[in-house]
Amino acid sequence: MSTPLEDAKNVAGYSNAFAVLPTEVVHMNSVRKGKPVFWIHAAAGGSSIGQYQPMADVSQRPFFAIKPPLIDINHYWLQGLEARAAYYVALIKSVEPEGPFDLGGYSMGSTMVYEVARQLEGAGNPVRSLILIDPTDMEYVKQWAAMRNLPDVGKKNLFLMSMNFALTSQRFNQNKPDQIATLDPLVHRNLLSDTTSLDDWLEEIVLLGRQRGLRLGKDQFKLRALQDYQLLESLIAHGYSRRFKPGKEMRGYVFINGSGNMHGTSAPYILMDDEMGAALERGYNAEWLDACSSFTQIALSSTTHFMPLQEADTLKPCVDVCRELYAR
Repeated sequence: MSTPLEDAKNVAGYSNAFAVLPTEVVHMNSVRKGKPVFWIHAAAGGSSIGQYQPMADVSQRPFFAIKPPLIDINHYWLQGLEARAAYYVALIKSVEPEGPFDLGGYSMGSTMVYEVARQLEGAGNPVRSLILIDPTDMEYVKQWAAMRNLPDVGKKNLFLMSMNFALTSQRFNQNKPDQIATLDPLVHRNLLSDTTSLDDWLEEIVLLGRQRGLRLGKDQFKLRALQDYQLLESLIAHGYSRRFKPGKEMRGYVFINGSGNMHGTSAPYILMDDEMGAALERGYNAEWLDACSSFTQIALSSTTHFMPLQEADTLKPCVDVCRELYAR
């Protein structure tokens, strides 16, 4: 029986042709020469990679973001973070077989890219730099994901989160910097009724989303929410506690949400009730900060865990580091 990594190699095809990239690999700048840079999507899936554009813009080397595959029975084996990371290693090596590698990710993308780095180094492939933006401890992520399975309100949580992640992604894709750091164009939970009919409630949130520029119809949005749900469930399926000792040449950075608040002012756009996330509000990355004590740790002036990549001034320290690391 083949391993996840062997399956990943077969799927990725290991084509090193720049012109024909795997569908999960997105070239985010116009640079075609030099050692490529790879960043891994967050738990919001493919919609989250647009938030990496500020880092891509300062890279003098090809900058690629990896997004997850769409719902597909052929990817049933992507259960657990380590199996998914093995697939992403194959995707990365289909573009850059040898390294050394420059890697990055945000939130759950930090956990995935850390595991990608561990697998690469374990196979003798050197990692030159690893950037983690506000990584989240796995136990906290599990508890956060569990809120989507609560009776009645669980699906509403999922749809509210997916809606605002979709709207945020569109703002990045449309290059609207004046809107990126504001919450106004998003759907606030107070705008929604307390109807017990989930279908009626879904009609409401899609209408509100369309009024704010959502380009998805109701069925498309439901599929998008299902993809978000499936992705996070697959990531937490087997937990994660791996650690590795970075090579001496690797430069590691952890950028931390300086406020320490998980939800904060973002809560009404992610949760149907503040009390649901109260137990998860603080200390959500304590294990990562301890595990990465040898990394350079830099506090960002972000207001919540969900805002660092949406606040240009807040993200500047990370962009400055990327400008240096990703020079020719």
